Amino acid sequence: MSASAEPAPSTPAAAAIDVAAVRAQFPALANYVWFQNGGVSITPEPVAREHMRLMEELLARGPMHIIYPEEEYPRRRRSMERLARYFDADADELAVMRGVSEAFHTVLRGLPWEAGDRIVISDNEEAALLLPSLHLRERLGVEVVKLPLAEDREELMAAADAALTPRTRLLALSHVTTDMGFRFPAEPLCGLARERGIPSFLDLAHSCGAVPYRLRDLGCDFAGLLSYKWMFSPYAAGALWVRREKLHDIEVTYAGCRAEKWLDFESDTFELPDTAQRFQYGPWSWPLVHAWAAAADWLQEIGPEAVWSRLRELTDRLKAGLARIDGAELYTPRSAEDSAALVSFGLRGWTGADLTAALQERWNIVIKPLPHTVEGLRASVCFFHLEEEIDLLLGALGELAAEGRPA
Repeated sequence: MSASAEPAPSTPAAAAIDVAAVRAQFPALANYVWFQNGGVSITPEPVAREHMRLMEELLARGPMHIIYPEEEYPRRRRSMERLARYFDADADELAVMRGVSEAFHTVLRGLPWEAGDRIVISDNEEAALLLPSLHLRERLGVEVVKLPLAEDREELMAAADAALTPRTRLLALSHVTTDMGFRFPAEPLCGLARERGIPSFLDLAHSCGAVPYRLRDLGCDFAGLLSYKWMFSPYAAGALWVRREKLHDIEVTYAGCRAEKWLDFESDTFELPDTAQRFQYGPWSWPLVHAWAAAADWLQEIGPEAVWSRLRELTDRLKAGLARIDGAELYTPRSAEDSAALVSFGLRGWTGADLTAALQERWNIVIKPLPHTVEGLRASVCFFHLEEEIDLLLGALGELAAEGRPA
C-alpha cells in the first residue's frame, strides 16, 4: 500500500493492468454493462471459488471450529492478518463485524453521551451513519451538526473549526459519501479533531479497495471496513478498526461471546483481551470472512496503486464526457483528489428512476438512481471497465438528453 494517506498520481507503471484478463474473471459481465458496484459488488471467480470451496468443506467435513478447531482457529487468525496486511495495519486492531453499521454502533455505544453533546457528520450521509446519529438526537438530546461538501479546503476546515466544539463527542464521516461521491480530506479533519481531544470515525465503505492508503495515515481513531463493494467479496462481512492507542477510549457495552480473553464459569470471572477483539460478538459466517481475505490478496496481486490509477483515468473520462452533454450536471467533484470511484450526475428533465429504466431497457446498462436529495444517477466505475463502456453510457445519455424525457 501507499505510505501516504493521499495516493500518488498515476504513473505508466501503475496503469499496467491486463484488463481483459481481469474481466475474464467476472462471468457476470457477460449479462450486462455494470455500473452498480457501489451497491453490492459482483465477485471475481477466484474469490467466489474460494467461498464455494469453504462451503463445500462445511458440507463434507462439518462445522470446522467444532470438529477441527486446530485447523479452523489458526486459519481465522491468518485471514485477519491477511486483511490487516492489505491495509498496512495490525490484526489486533481489527474486530470482525457484520458491516460498517455495526462498527459505527460499537463506537457510539462506547462513548458517554449526554443531552447537549454534539456529533458531527457530513451533509451527505447514508443511513449507516445518519440514522444512528438522528436516533441519538431523539433518544438522548444529542445535537447533530453536518459539515458541507465543500471542495474549497479553507471553507471546509473553517466549517469543521466551528463544528468541533468542547461539547463535540465524535466526528463521524463517510470518507467517500454514498450519494455525491465526495471524498473528504480525512487527515486534516481528523487531525483537527485529535488536537481538540475529539475522537473520529471514518466509514470507508466507498474507499477501501478503491483508494490506496494506510489506515493509520488517514488520522482517524476508528474506521468501518466493508467486504462487498470495492473489495469485490461476497455479501457480507465487515470490520471495525481501532487505533491501538485508542483501544480504551471507548467502553465495551456488549461483552458478547467471542469477546472474552478467558471466562471462568465456576468463579464467574472473566477478562477481555487487550486488542480490538474485545468489541466482537458473533457469530459470523467465517467462510465470508475467509473469502474477504482472499479478495484482499486478489486485489493486492493486481496492485492497489494500479487499481487507483485505472479508476482515475476512467472516472476522468466519464466526467469529461458528461461536461459535453447538454443538460447534464455533474454532482461529484471534478477532481480525483476530492472523489473516488463514484460519479453522480443529473440530466435535465429526467428523474433518476426514469433514467435507470431507460438505460437498462435500451442499452442493458445497470446503474443506480440517486435515492435521496437530488434527481439523477450514481455510476460506480470499476477498474476493469472498458473505455467503450464509459463511452456507451455517455452516448446513451446524449441520446436521452436529445430526446427529452418521455411523456
